[in-house]
Amino acid sequence: MALKRLFFGIGLDTQSKSRITQWLNQSITHQKPATLARNWHITLAFLGQVDEPTTEALIQFAGELTLPPFELNFSQTGYWPQNGIFYLQPMPCEALNNLAAPLRKISKEWQLYSCPYRFSPHITLFRGHKREPQVQAPVTPFTLSVREFHLYHSHALEDGLHYTPISSFELSA
Repeated sequence: MALKRLFFGIGLDTQSKSRITQWLNQSITHQKPATLARNWHITLAFLGQVDEPTTEALIQFAGELTLPPFELNFSQTGYWPQNGIFYLQPMPCEALNNLAAPLRKISKEWQLYSCPYRFSPHITLFRGHKREPQVQAPVTPFTLSVREFHLYHSHALEDGLHYTPISSFELSA
């Protein structure tokens, strides 16, 4: 039985990706290339290696969640030196926590993956960066409208890593 590496996440719209790319190119001094814009997202719950029947059950579970759309405001960066991750983080948002909580809980309950860290939403811009990238100018604050989330498949192709949505879930009040 084939297993897929899965996670629930929120994708970024084209405008947000463009803003971030422009800011990285103009205002950040770095030693390694940035993560690929096609893969920028906010992880809600990492699930690990999942079989097809469990994937179907996860899709059904996520499809039954009823949460309203919300907005995320970004203006802050952060850096985790232990893994060299430089990131953008949204301002605290109760609606985001309310979306992530049941997805993280089901992953733990179904013994898929239990994250040992508290939920720390972010967009990874650099990975494995030994020194913190130098920020010449802060990112211009922007808002991401969250109207849906996705179940992603993380897999490698000839041109590198891809995070491909295999199912999408609309948020509605």
